[in-house]
Amino acid sequence: MSLTRIAQSPSKTLAIFLAVFCFGIALGPYVPLFETSLGLLAILLPFGFACVVPDKEKRLAIFLIAAFFFGVFRIQQAVIPSIVTTVADKVGAATRVEGEIVSEVETRIDHQRVTLDHLVVADDSVDGKLLARLPLYPKVRHADTLVFSCSLENPKPFNGFAYDKYLATKGVFAICPFPQSIDVRPSESFSIIGSVLSIKTAMLDRLEKIIPEPHAAFLSGLLFGGNSSLSKDMQDNFRATGTSHILAASGFNISLFSHVFLAWILSTRFGRKRGLILTAILIVTYIITAGATPAVVRAGVMGALVLMEFWIARKASMTNALLLAAALMLLHNPLLLASDVGFQLSFVATTAVITLTRSFEQRLKFLPSSLGLREAFAGSLAAILLTLPILLWHFGEISLIAPITNLLVLPLIVYSMATGLVALAVSFVSIGFGTMIAIPTWGLSTVILWLVSSFGAIRFATVNPVHSHILAVIVAGMITIFFIKNHYDKTH
Repeated sequence: MSLTRIAQSPSKTLAIFLAVFCFGIALGPYVPLFETSLGLLAILLPFGFACVVPDKEKRLAIFLIAAFFFGVFRIQQAVIPSIVTTVADKVGAATRVEGEIVSEVETRIDHQRVTLDHLVVADDSVDGKLLARLPLYPKVRHADTLVFSCSLENPKPFNGFAYDKYLATKGVFAICPFPQSIDVRPSESFSIIGSVLSIKTAMLDRLEKIIPEPHAAFLSGLLFGGNSSLSKDMQDNFRATGTSHILAASGFNISLFSHVFLAWILSTRFGRKRGLILTAILIVTYIITAGATPAVVRAGVMGALVLMEFWIARKASMTNALLLAAALMLLHNPLLLASDVGFQLSFVATTAVITLTRSFEQRLKFLPSSLGLREAFAGSLAAILLTLPILLWHFGEISLIAPITNLLVLPLIVYSMATGLVALAVSFVSIGFGTMIAIPTWGLSTVILWLVSSFGAIRFATVNPVHSHILAVIVAGMITIFFIKNHYDKTH
């Protein structure tokens, strides 16, 4: 497609502009480092020049150059300069650390995990955040200030997962595994984030009262993210079967739920407009009750994209919506693109649900359409297909039982979430009634955990990083060829 045709279409112009900006972020780390003034000049000079060029095609080309350098400049500005002292420079001997809790307090089986910011290490203010592992007591809360002694460490990759780069996307550059002499200074100021997180804590406490373990732990991970309350064996089973992603506040869970819920509600007499409004209210309510953490907000954005797809029902507009969502999230945190597996999986899975579900449904007519079963199965299959290269690239695991387990488990996730949310809402009126409503959730959880445990006993193969990267590229290439051929067949 020529630049002339693109320049004549505002929709195509926006799409390519956003795509080039994201491409600039992807290539930014490999481009020579810009000084701030030089980077701004590389953006503003072509932008200003384009404003006075009369030819549409040349003007678009210059604008795209500006968009590319904007992406490069944004990713380079997100990296802290080497001359700035960060908490990573204080790794080594035991030292005094002071910082404020700026994250949700993750309570695990034997410890609390928090992220600290506004750090003072050995009486020096430093940039960056610190991930600390605290004992279960004393209990701490968001916005509390902690003072302790610790030998700081650098985060390291494990099991092929670039844990250090993942933490860097959150601004965390050091960890403290064993703090000593902890002094907690409770926050006395009102915190909106702390209030929102307290709602999530109340939801989790109520969940434990209406459904027994390990089902409560599984459902809390499904709805709010996290698997720390599950046993180590069960966590290993989820990893071995390639289903760990469902225990995260993932865009896949929310986008699939939104798609199936909308497909069901639009088939009733509730009406299209009211159905879309109700789904939007559910997404906003979910974001608030789940703690409004970055991962939860991202999942909510993915659900909103599905909502938009039902609203506008035009492929060109949805392409722009997907690119705009990606561009805005990367504008806020450009490090997500290369290092945050959660962002990659959420975005690709949501794209699969939006673009492929209806096509897959046409090939799955042998499945019943009642209660959205066909939609759930088709969406799950589409997400598994498109996220496979990402899983291979980052984790290097090849499991013949992972696709089978996902296909059996993922369609049940939608109904587990739906029944769990209803039971949770009812429990705030009556614990007894909420417990009765939770019986279907309990049954679905039993089936899911049994499937994961049974298939988890089957061994899976791992390959070295080089081979896994090659396989990821091959699979991604095959998927790309499929899309190109499918587009060609439709246009000819």
